[in-house]
Amino acid sequence: MSESIMHMGPMLVLAGLLVAWLAEVVSRDGGYGYNLDMAVGLAGSVIAGSLVWVFFSGIGMPLMFGSGCAGAMLAIGAQRGLWRSARLA
Repeated sequence: MSESIMHMGPMLVLAGLLVAWLAEVVSRDGGYGYNLDMAVGLAGSVIAGSLVWVFFSGIGMPLMFGSGCAGAMLAIGAQRGLWRSARLA
């Protein structure tokens, strides 16, 4: 079990950082800052990757990277959508 975590953990961190960096590059004007995007991307990646790993324990590294990217994208998208609506209200 700890061996799987040691192999999958860096994939999730890499996925979260990559998606957060891409979000900052693509939407530089509408973003909330590099540090906040990195924190939200890492959190989303780790949470989504952990959930996928719990439900599908035999998943490989490329699929774990993909699930980490998907989780980071969802987290950053949700954060930007919710934060924007809170600012306008």
